[in-house]
Amino acid sequence: MELKIEISNGLSILPFRCSTEVVRGIFGEPEETEELDNACDGSLESIAWNYDEKGLIFFFDVTSMEPSLSTIETDNQDAELFGEKLFKLKREELINLMKSKGFGEFEEEEETWGESRLTYEEAQIDFYFNDQDLSLVSWSCFE
Repeated sequence: MELKIEISNGLSILPFRCSTEVVRGIFGEPEETEELDNACDGSLESIAWNYDEKGLIFFFDVTSMEPSLSTIETDNQDAELFGEKLFKLKREELINLMKSKGFGEFEEEEETWGESRLTYEEAQIDFYFNDQDLSLVSWSCFE
């Protein structure tokens, strides 16, 4: 299955803001689901659908009337961004790719579990690294 990341849009085959039914129609039933609460008031904020064998997690915002796709995470080795297989790129190569596409500004942070994270706020995308190797990509569409 082709996994082409489209910044602000989702995947080439799956747009952000689509329903759970659309995701189910393309990927089938999730292997695992999880409800995620708001840290401030404990209300249900999103639902995560995990497709572990495909290396994908879909997060649905449930604060509006109908749940809609708002964030995607992947560790699928075939995931592409701007025509490049992301997980074959080292940290500096990924930074150069993003810069070449107009996303030069990023923040870097060390996570408590040991990974480093590059956040491109304008693109709403995070890249997680173990040393120089990409381990996870998470991208969103929030208005």
